[in-house]
Amino acid sequence: MWGFSSWEGTSEGDTFVWAQSRTARLTLDVDPDGRDLLVRFRAMPMRFPEAPPQTLTLFVNDAKTGAVTLEDGMRVHAILTPGAAWRRGTNELRLEFAYAEAPKDRIPGGADPRTLAAAFDWLEALPVSPPPK
Repeated sequence: MWGFSSWEGTSEGDTFVWAQSRTARLTLDVDPDGRDLLVRFRAMPMRFPEAPPQTLTLFVNDAKTGAVTLEDGMRVHAILTPGAAWRRGTNELRLEFAYAEAPKDRIPGGADPRTLAAAFDWLEALPVSPPPK
């Protein structure tokens, strides 16, 4: 993983990592077998007063596969990705965000100096169709 914080937690027991810049990368090992994959993740945008909507654009192995607006709060989001973007084995996922800001600069009383885009609890890639014959 590149561009993410170490694991953090809430008092309720949730764990997450922050994407700490406008671009973050991770690798995922899959065997798509030509199938489209649904990339699902639970995420929360970094928000501040008068912030524009936070968007996430997903690239799989440098192919732009889709985008989503991250809703406020920790929520599940999904992007359908074409099977042609994936290869068997290790794949690179690049997450591009509309912004990454330091809470200390944007939130009254905020002290965190890190630039933050969104917090992620989990991410998975699931096949949505049978393998081609």
